[in-house]
Amino acid sequence: MNIRRLAADEPFPLDLLLEADPDAEKVRSYCESGQIWVMETQATLGVCVLKIKDGSLSTAEIMNIAIDPECKGKGLGKQLLSFIINEAQRQGFKRLIVATGNSSIGQLAFYQKAGFDMLRIDRHYFSENYAEPIFENGIQCLHRIIFERKLT
Repeated sequence: MNIRRLAADEPFPLDLLLEADPDAEKVRSYCESGQIWVMETQATLGVCVLKIKDGSLSTAEIMNIAIDPECKGKGLGKQLLSFIINEAQRQGFKRLIVATGNSSIGQLAFYQKAGFDMLRIDRHYFSENYAEPIFENGIQCLHRIIFERKLT
């Protein structure tokens, strides 16, 4: 298994990115200005988009992280996230942030287990910024929960 940065002229795995964010226009926008990292064997198993936050050279944001649905439950997400944390540190970032929805029960646990702390809640972010309602785990995704992890 290999994790590498996607070259600028390579197409990004949109289908996989849409697993984590259903808005293709938003995904394309942050992919154009972010670093796209892929986890692959012969096929792409995972993807992560890392972006400098608000022009600050001290903070990076994970804009999207997704694992192929057929590969979930095998620890690949944890491996990819660990790689991205190390890569952000290597690049000199002091802080890493990530956001997820209030209905993303698995992701809420996933980030906290990886050492992220809740920073804030952007109330009604998804209901105000996405054209279609999003439902996960029988819960409407309304609020964006922001987590941060200090990097050493």
